[in-house]
Amino acid sequence: MSHKREKLVLFLTVFIDMMGFSVIFPIFPETLRFFLSRETDPVLQFFLSIIHLFESSNENRLFIVLFGGVVGSIYSILQFFFAPIWGKMSDRVGRKPALILTSTGNFLGYLVWFFSGSFTLFVISRLITGCMGGNISVASAAMADVTSEKDRAKGMGMIGAGIGLGFMFGPPLGGILSSFDLTAAFPLLASFGVTVFSSSALLSVLIALVNLILVIFVFRETFNPETVEVRRELHPIFGLRKTNVTELPLLCLIYLIFSLSFSGFEFCINFFLFDMLGFNPREIGYTFVYLGSIIILVQGGIIRRISGKIAEKKIAFFGAVSLFLGLLALSFSRTAGATILSLGVISLGSAFLNPGLSSLASLFSSAQEQGKNLGIMRGFGALARGISPFSFSLIYFSFGALPTFAVSALLILIVIALITRIKAKN
Repeated sequence: MSHKREKLVLFLTVFIDMMGFSVIFPIFPETLRFFLSRETDPVLQFFLSIIHLFESSNENRLFIVLFGGVVGSIYSILQFFFAPIWGKMSDRVGRKPALILTSTGNFLGYLVWFFSGSFTLFVISRLITGCMGGNISVASAAMADVTSEKDRAKGMGMIGAGIGLGFMFGPPLGGILSSFDLTAAFPLLASFGVTVFSSSALLSVLIALVNLILVIFVFRETFNPETVEVRRELHPIFGLRKTNVTELPLLCLIYLIFSLSFSGFEFCINFFLFDMLGFNPREIGYTFVYLGSIIILVQGGIIRRISGKIAEKKIAFFGAVSLFLGLLALSFSRTAGATILSLGVISLGSAFLNPGLSSLASLFSSAQEQGKNLGIMRGFGALARGISPFSFSLIYFSFGALPTFAVSALLILIVIALITRIKAKN
């Protein structure tokens, strides 16, 4: 069985999930300002009272920056806790039930966002989608089910390409749709909590619904859990102490450091392009399309061609070296041309390193532990994305952009050293 249908649904699942998640990015600051203009919500008042202990003015700039970072970090930290849980659940009951549960949760979370006329409901919607957003680990495990060891990197490349495409399309669509006020066309909707930003939420709702329909009616189960011996533990991450996969702790450490470096770069590059090069929001948006295009072309094209011909460790090593060189070059960039060239090398490195590490984690794991082990590794990546906004923004605003990118490069240098310690699988 070729499993082409399952591979397509898995690709669309991560694409749709990431697009629905990233739709909020361009409107997040305006959404917080909207709720601040009302200031009647008790949860909002609680956070404001804490922020005002540190900010004497009433402009609430610190709230917008700090709480925006808090919400983003909480989302990722929730994924850190839940990605291994959903992955282990898929090992126990099958991939399809786990995907149905998480896809349903995402749909309900976005539906709450659509009706979020209050700040409390908005926060609840982010908490729900944060908990359910760990389903990429399940999709990765299912992709491992339907690919041979020879084609494992190809399958993980498809997952990576779907994620990259989702991030490419989500933010522009969210920004465009935010100009359409549903309450202006249908005033009655305002009484149900619909706001000026609900049009962007509606896109996420519809995308999540399509995802759920595909999982229920098109996706066929890829894993038989009957032979799985369930190991009881407080949380799957604690299983690292007793794991049979000796390379898993090392891979988790590598993925943690890589994600910390790359997500820190992603968080600060917007400030760099604006402050140092004078890019306007549209030019910054085009820059991210450029980055995403390289990642998609590599993971959807090159990785597919070299899968089975080049060992996954070599793929990951090449990606780490490219990423290091790109970040090092960026830390010395002073012109737009040099910056664009550096960003291209950075994207190239990330496009090789990500599927290389995922493939290694999958290849070292037994069929019965794919979901749990991939979930644990991706959970550490989510933990890094929860830490990076605050840590890297502190470095950026204290020392500037170029030292910040130098720190990212130094972290990848550590990744390179750690990759050399991985035992070759092929």
